[in-house]
Amino acid sequence: MKKRAATKSPRLPKRESLPEIVTDSYEEHFRLLVENIGDVLWFREVDPPRFSYVSPAFERVWGVSLAELREQPQLWEESIYPDDQKAVRAALRRWFTGKTDHYEVHYRVQGKDGKVRWLADRGIILSRKNGRPHQIGGIARDITEREAAEAMNRRMAAVVETTDDSIITMNLDGEIDTWNAGAERIFGYTQEEAVGRTMSFLRPPQAEDDEAVFKRMIERGLRIDHYETQRRHKNGAILDVSLTISPIRDAHGRLAGFSKISRDITERKQAEQTILRLNAELERRVEERTAELRGQIAARRQLEEEILRISEREQRRIGQDLHDDLGQQLAGAWMMADVLARTLAANGAREQEAALKLSTLLGKSLNHTRALARGLHPVAPEQGGLGAALKNLAERSADLFGITCQFESRAVIMLEDQRSAIHLYRIAQEAINNAVRHGRAQNVRIRLSRRGGKAALSVIDDGLGIKEPAAMHEGMGLRIMRYRSEMIFGTLEIVKAAKRGTCVTCVFPLPPASKPTSSPHGLKKL
Repeated sequence: MKKRAATKSPRLPKRESLPEIVTDSYEEHFRLLVENIGDVLWFREVDPPRFSYVSPAFERVWGVSLAELREQPQLWEESIYPDDQKAVRAALRRWFTGKTDHYEVHYRVQGKDGKVRWLADRGIILSRKNGRPHQIGGIARDITEREAAEAMNRRMAAVVETTDDSIITMNLDGEIDTWNAGAERIFGYTQEEAVGRTMSFLRPPQAEDDEAVFKRMIERGLRIDHYETQRRHKNGAILDVSLTISPIRDAHGRLAGFSKISRDITERKQAEQTILRLNAELERRVEERTAELRGQIAARRQLEEEILRISEREQRRIGQDLHDDLGQQLAGAWMMADVLARTLAANGAREQEAALKLSTLLGKSLNHTRALARGLHPVAPEQGGLGAALKNLAERSADLFGITCQFESRAVIMLEDQRSAIHLYRIAQEAINNAVRHGRAQNVRIRLSRRGGKAALSVIDDGLGIKEPAAMHEGMGLRIMRYRSEMIFGTLEIVKAAKRGTCVTCVFPLPPASKPTSSPHGLKKL
């Protein structure tokens, strides 16, 4: 028989030379295996450092090409996370010095893309030279997902054990599987005393039906949030608790049990009862104090109204005296000075000019006196009411201060209550005085208008304006203006005008419309 010629396994193109331990007959199988698994298979010579083979998975994990690694073997170590490099070196040192039989270490690798991955690297010594490791090899497995899951489990376990809440898990028969430190603290039972029992030992008589209801709801896949009930401590004390119960499902989505989180709310319940009791007591005291304050406010308002009435009566008396007494005397003196001036002029006397000046001065004094008298007793219904009084105020202010002062009325507003009209007049009077004295205004407008069922009195000037909220620097005049506004159930607003200056507005309610009645002169009066 002829001998068959020996056949050799076909060789792949040499992308990476394989180590000598891989025989030709298994080379193709070996290459297919290492190039298709996710682990990094590596073979390395120690001195001088050189990688004889690294599987392609290296490029995915390290983000470095195999060609770069051949040129720069140190890239393997340089890519290890800085915090882990010390531990890797120590593990290698223990392995090479014979303190451990094999090399195994977990560390992180930071690729060129910045992503950090966890590796479990395990190696063996393949050959030695002069008693020292010469060729080593191993497998680096990507355990990033496993490490993340374990880290999450560790964090969750730490949370469960350190939380103040009771966290208990139970199987479908209601038997306790786990019992954390919070449960021991709240209920007083240790883990050994509780695991394997049902929850019945914690239920007081008044809460015996809870668990049956909970089980039916959980079996239907429902969650119970913050259910408030009571449980019994090991020492017999009754606790108020808030329960949250959730179903636990296995990997196939089947119901495997349920978890129960219990929070001790005994102190909160006691605090709520205390707060309710204190609130009731506070409300009672507030009602008593409010009644006292209402009486005091009513008495104070009555006293303030009386003071204003006395002030108005005194102003009217002074105005009457100015008109009837001083006004008459000034009128007489003015007429005498006028006669004297004409006589001297007829005689061609040198004193005629002085007499004329005296007559003019007395005439001005007489006009000012009459204006003051009208200002002290401004609003008279028979003379046109509030509108006429404000028009007269504008004319006298223009004459007195040498400014432009105009009154404009956009609605006919008649007030039967003369006290309300006087309060509004005084507000306008004070606003004009402030505009001239403090704001140096040259133009002032007094405006009377309607706003639905209310009316508004506005005084707008072009003065310096307000530099801060009026409440920050209110003097006696502004406080009296606000008080007068409150007396007629109105509101006073002091703001910057649209362009410059100040706008003072008093919005006040109008009296209910009444039927027109005939005045003695046959005019309709509202």
